[in-house]
Amino acid sequence: MPYFAICALKAYLLKILFFSLVLLIPLRAEISGSITGTILESDGKTPIQGANIYLSQIEKGTASKVDGRFTIEDLPFAELSLKISMIGFKDVNKTFLLDRTDYDLGDIFMKRDTLLADQIIVDSHLDLEPKSVNSSSYIAGEEYQKNLKSSLALMIEEETGLAVRSMGQGVTQPVLRGYSGDRFLITENGVTTGDMSHTSIDHTVSVDMASFNKIRIIRGPEALLYGSNTIGGVIDISRQVNESSKFRKPSIQSVFGTETSNSGIFGNIIYYLPIGPKNQFRFSLLERNAKDQMTPNGLLKNTAISNRELVGSYSYFSQKSRATISFEKLDMLYGIPGSPEGHIDGVDIDLNKNTQKFHFHKEISLMGFQTLDIDQRFINYDHTESEKGSSEPSVILEQRLFSLQNILRGQGLHLGSQLQHRYFQPAGFYWTPHTKELNVAAFGLIEKKLDKYFFQISSRLEYQSVIPKLFHGVSNIDISQVVKRNFSLISTGITVYRNWDYWELSFGTMFTGRAPGIEDLFSDGPHLGVYAYEIGEPRLDKEKTTGFELTLKGRSDKSEVRITGYYNFSPNYHLSKPLGACEKEFILGESHPCAGADFIEWGAGSSGWLYKYKLSGIRTALYGFESELKYKLLNYINLFGKVSIIRGQNLSENNHLEYIPPDKYFLLTELDLNPISTLLTLKKVSAQNKIGEFETKTEGYFIANISLIYTLNKTNLKHKIILGLDNIFNQEYYNHLSTIKEIMPEKGRSLRILYRIFF
Repeated sequence: MPYFAICALKAYLLKILFFSLVLLIPLRAEISGSITGTILESDGKTPIQGANIYLSQIEKGTASKVDGRFTIEDLPFAELSLKISMIGFKDVNKTFLLDRTDYDLGDIFMKRDTLLADQIIVDSHLDLEPKSVNSSSYIAGEEYQKNLKSSLALMIEEETGLAVRSMGQGVTQPVLRGYSGDRFLITENGVTTGDMSHTSIDHTVSVDMASFNKIRIIRGPEALLYGSNTIGGVIDISRQVNESSKFRKPSIQSVFGTETSNSGIFGNIIYYLPIGPKNQFRFSLLERNAKDQMTPNGLLKNTAISNRELVGSYSYFSQKSRATISFEKLDMLYGIPGSPEGHIDGVDIDLNKNTQKFHFHKEISLMGFQTLDIDQRFINYDHTESEKGSSEPSVILEQRLFSLQNILRGQGLHLGSQLQHRYFQPAGFYWTPHTKELNVAAFGLIEKKLDKYFFQISSRLEYQSVIPKLFHGVSNIDISQVVKRNFSLISTGITVYRNWDYWELSFGTMFTGRAPGIEDLFSDGPHLGVYAYEIGEPRLDKEKTTGFELTLKGRSDKSEVRITGYYNFSPNYHLSKPLGACEKEFILGESHPCAGADFIEWGAGSSGWLYKYKLSGIRTALYGFESELKYKLLNYINLFGKVSIIRGQNLSENNHLEYIPPDKYFLLTELDLNPISTLLTLKKVSAQNKIGEFETKTEGYFIANISLIYTLNKTNLKHKIILGLDNIFNQEYYNHLSTIKEIMPEKGRSLRILYRIFF
């Protein structure tokens, strides 16, 4: 289709959407009445998201949003009774006379009901959680469900400061404010997920988001409660919105879905089985299968994925404590497409992770502390890398990880410690020595209010020891340098808040450290998926970063706005670069005149050479601007705007830093016609011309997505159907952070269908 015809079609469809919205407005003017309210915990501070509000007489209902607010419209003038229910809370019944068009029920408080009514409640003490800086994010409930994708990175892509680096649909990793790898943490309930996604782009994050229900993006001083290497922040995921929930009767939660761009289908079923007032079992089964990804230019071969997960847990509740033990088994198989410069037919990666967890929570009264949490985990992780069609893996990576964490919490006071032991065992054509990594940390956070200012200060002391064992010789590293390395780290975060009537200003600074890990120091082997042979630097020093963040947040009855600016400087930023470059025609030749210092032989022919990569330390600066705006145009129309701008500078070489996300702009329109709501998302991404030495430029693009959500609430049953149409115009576009953008564009037009049921 000619370009001018495509533009005309886009304009025509946008006009239809605009006039549809205009026509809907007068229809709503004839509504009899509406009710609004805010659902809060009994402390009067914490909003409850996802509470079910149901009017049985007319069979209408809705769910509370992230701020606890809800609206139900199209109501008759009459005496009405509503029931408010939420897992882990006592039901609230309220009768009122609707005698006017807009009826505000005000604040409605719910009490926790984690045990049967004749038992003492085991509280999760959400009021003890530290204050979140205004640039943090919380995703749960309906917002989580309507954005549900298979991977973590794709789910949070539309958050400000977030981007995705990828190698097809099977391998996606989040990028926070330009930081990737282990310059931020991915945790589950505050503890590492135990995979190797931070070591290479071809190692995916070992979670399927269909079996989770909550995401927090944490920045500021609170991030140091999770680790030292948190200059980019922390992404913390949870399987349950509230881990302290105790069901009174058996309950099933499930989600099923399909997607047309990959003929994918998935399902996850969770079963809660309470036995008596003190015992509860939880079982979860997930299955996902997707074929190769379709793009506007055709099929992207060898991108199929297959995920399977089985989880079982047992919880014991007493008057003032809760203990949970769980076992998880995850198997993931995904493909990475081939390239003329690497493995022509692609690479297959088989990932397996077995996890044992134990969590103990107890209410205490000791020196101002009110709760004690102990978290122990053992993770056995391995994955294999095989060239497509090969019967034997070329690379085998295994690790065993043990962690133990203790945290004491009080009002404005947190104190904890962590012990983590990792044993890394590579095999196959991978010469990195077997290595032990021991990490010990102590951390704390204090909050204090002085007059009109609120202070938040945290600190973390960390010691890391990396101990290699030479069972065989290394190939590209001086063996005399393969010795034990010890690192001591001190990290500190400070944020000051100042409130006015409708505004809050916060200013924070972070001094963080990052010790080089096993792969940074002693890596000596290929990563087949990225067509690279990575070589460590045993003499690397620790990485330090100083960061500053200023945020202004405002709120009125109809609008919310947030503006954030940040600047991070590192005098010793670890960057992996090719040792050299070679003309493409030589790479495809039968002989390789560039081989030697810059390449390593791997097989024969055009797929027989891998670039050598080596780490070095450089001076860098990463800085940017983020903005979010929410405006309530009408009771049933909300407008959202988002902007993310990131810049990265290689100060040592006076050049742009590699792999920095381009500027992103979002405009979202939400139409809430209870029980149906729609969300139109317009996304504009600028061209990326500010590139590093080994990068290529990427053109900008514009795409549009739309989703429709239908919710049906019954007394003991809740249905939710979500239809999503991504890339409505089948736009051909390329992700700058994709390593395969020279081969194929991102996915084309795709219809997603999700069905959730709770009973």
